[in-house]
Amino acid sequence: MTASIDLSHAERVSLTEALGGAHRAARVKLMSSSGPIPPRPMLWPCAGDMLNALHDLAPVVAPDIDLLVVHRAVAGGWGGHLKLDGVLVYADGPYPSYIKHWYDHDITPESWSFDAPVRLSLPKAFVITHFNYVWGHWLTEMYPKLFLIRALIKAGVVAPLLLPASAPAYMKRIARALIPDLEIVTYNSAHEAVEVGTALLPHMLHKDYYFHDVLRWELEREALKHPRGGGFDKVFVSRGGVRTPQTFREMTNEAEIEAIAQDLGLTLLRPETLPWEEQARIFSRARVVAGEFGSGLHNALLSPEGCQVVSLNWLVEVQSRIGHFRRHDVGYILPDDGRARLYTIEPQIQPFTIDAEDFRRKLGLAVERAEARAAMAGWDDGPIIAPDLLL
Repeated sequence: MTASIDLSHAERVSLTEALGGAHRAARVKLMSSSGPIPPRPMLWPCAGDMLNALHDLAPVVAPDIDLLVVHRAVAGGWGGHLKLDGVLVYADGPYPSYIKHWYDHDITPESWSFDAPVRLSLPKAFVITHFNYVWGHWLTEMYPKLFLIRALIKAGVVAPLLLPASAPAYMKRIARALIPDLEIVTYNSAHEAVEVGTALLPHMLHKDYYFHDVLRWELEREALKHPRGGGFDKVFVSRGGVRTPQTFREMTNEAEIEAIAQDLGLTLLRPETLPWEEQARIFSRARVVAGEFGSGLHNALLSPEGCQVVSLNWLVEVQSRIGHFRRHDVGYILPDDGRARLYTIEPQIQPFTIDAEDFRRKLGLAVERAEARAAMAGWDDGPIIAPDLLL
């Protein structure tokens, strides 16, 4: 077990007091909860007690949003983690709960532990990363923090963003696109750590993937920047180009499934081949998003209310919680043996097959629902019928 300091319950103080340095660590409340997040029924019944229990979990509410301010910290390692007096830091809000679990059970410590000497010093910095740079984790756990940073900078809390040089290049590109004036400082995690006088750790805008409405508002504001009309609005997310040594599941009839999706009017898409701006434009107007459960499917976080989401396989509850938050209709199709292929720490290939006819029928239902919804768009925008006109 690796020792860590849990700052989840650090004292809440004003922003001025937190920045002043009287407290080694303090939290600043920025926004109250946006309220309950009601679960939505699945598109069709699906076997699996865990799947259904995690989809239907209620009642739940969005968290309060705060900023963790830590003084005299050292940031380092592949994930840009913090230490206070040589001990790793954890806190709800800036970090997902599995980070603490991995600390406590010494799971792949090479990903988050560090002992490089301090060779760089910053008086103040925003720190948003952790070791899990899988795209879906970036999208749900780090990307939302950029919206808070943008708001804080506008409010006069100005600091550079500190990133490990080992972080994927898209992080820097997306941060600069969202906040053009943002200064970004990088460090070589293999050889150096960074002393930070005041470390600013923004909230993820969710707790256990129950998202705050401020993220919806910010995503929809971003969506308005993209031109309307043209292009396609039904997407099949292909994982064909993302096989890596860490891949642990493989759809054996992928070509057959993709052909059916195209036959039903979906455009085959490999998001990793596109710039983020293009991905955001496509998903922000998508009415149908289908594909194997994974990071690419999580891009539906950007998709509008009423989007129909069809997930092949199931791993965890994240897609359901994105669906509840964005008011999507989500349906899962498990492998034809009825057994979900779940993540394992040690990579192991778990092949599976999706029943082609079942997929055609269920995806067809999702497409029909999306098209019916589109046909009704604007029906409630007409004039209210006065009672005397009904006589």
